[in-house]
Amino acid sequence: MATRIDEKSAKALFLSNDLKPLAPWVNTTTPWQSKCLRCGKTVSPTYNKVRLRGHQCKFCSSHNVDENEAIKQMKSAGFVPLIPYPGSNSPWKMQCKKCKKEVSPTYSNVKKGIGCKFCSKRAVDPIDAVNAMKDRGFKVLEDFPGAVQPWKVECLKCERTFKTTFHSLKTTKRCIYCANRKVDEEDLLLILKDLNLKPLEPYKSAKNPWKCLCLKCKHQVQPTWNRIKQGRGQCAYCAQRRVYEPDAIKFMQKLNLKPLVPFPGSNKPWLSTCLTCGKEAKPRWSDLNRGQGGCSNCADFGLNYREPGYLYLIHHEKMNAHKVGIANLYKARKTDDRMYNHEKRGWTLYKKMSFDTLEMASKVETEVLKWLRLEVGLPFCLDSKQMPQGGWTETVSSEEIELKDIWNKVEDLAKK
Repeated sequence: MATRIDEKSAKALFLSNDLKPLAPWVNTTTPWQSKCLRCGKTVSPTYNKVRLRGHQCKFCSSHNVDENEAIKQMKSAGFVPLIPYPGSNSPWKMQCKKCKKEVSPTYSNVKKGIGCKFCSKRAVDPIDAVNAMKDRGFKVLEDFPGAVQPWKVECLKCERTFKTTFHSLKTTKRCIYCANRKVDEEDLLLILKDLNLKPLEPYKSAKNPWKCLCLKCKHQVQPTWNRIKQGRGQCAYCAQRRVYEPDAIKFMQKLNLKPLVPFPGSNKPWLSTCLTCGKEAKPRWSDLNRGQGGCSNCADFGLNYREPGYLYLIHHEKMNAHKVGIANLYKARKTDDRMYNHEKRGWTLYKKMSFDTLEMASKVETEVLKWLRLEVGLPFCLDSKQMPQGGWTETVSSEEIELKDIWNKVEDLAKK
């Protein structure tokens, strides 16, 4: 049979579990109003629960939170409550003291140390996102979709419409068109027209080669938008970056030269036989193309790569151009000297550097031109009509680079 519990035994059990009864004893199943000796709050557990589970203060066990204590906790965490306490796990409408924004954290999360979602960058206020996009030069055309979702915008500068991502308040990326990361096909067609190129297929992307026909030389070329924006979009054949071998062989024949090996490249010696003197010659296509003779053995003028020579840097004020070139040192007649021919057409000498052989000067000249074309990205700025004496393919615009920068590169290469 069950043993009847008297008040004295029940009180002893409660006191042993840090609970002090405040009301008369009723029975084991009736809530008994008591004072928690740990937190000082009033609670009403039953005898059976205390006997089975021990100390039964709902506040000490975090099942219930005193509203005043909850408000005190939220204020110390930087929040101002806007509505009464809803419960430890329910969203509680607050205002953040720091950013002044409305948020709804739960008491239990704040107690764990989780603060304002905006101040901790876990969330973005749509108003802040719109203002950040305006600072980046955009007008938003739809509601904020999220930090990493495509967001339709209009560039305030070029007025193009496209989609970009907000990402974060620290992001500074601007218009993809203004930054040349993307090109409008209509604009690209106008650029191709200026370059005398006719598209032979639809445009694909900035990185894909675009098959075109050069309207000058009728060769097929494949420029990319990346090359065009670097200043290398001209026809590779017209710019002498590429040579059509049958045309090169015909040109050699006109100079009484017979090639002995396939075309090696425009800046490499091309082993040939001179049909005039019968001796071996090794002219470079780039030299032949700018008017130099093919066989140095039977020429009484022009360039002789076995003799001393120099590299020169000259400037033309009216044509806004710089030019790199080479010449021999031994020439006695001014009409044979390349510098004389340039000077009488308005060019002025900036500096020159002597070499034991013209071949050494030519190697430095080749590297300087490669640096100007490929690394700096500057095309030649004059044509054969502006320079009938030759050498227009070694020119660059004086508005794009200074003489001292080119000469510094010459000196660096000469040391190697």
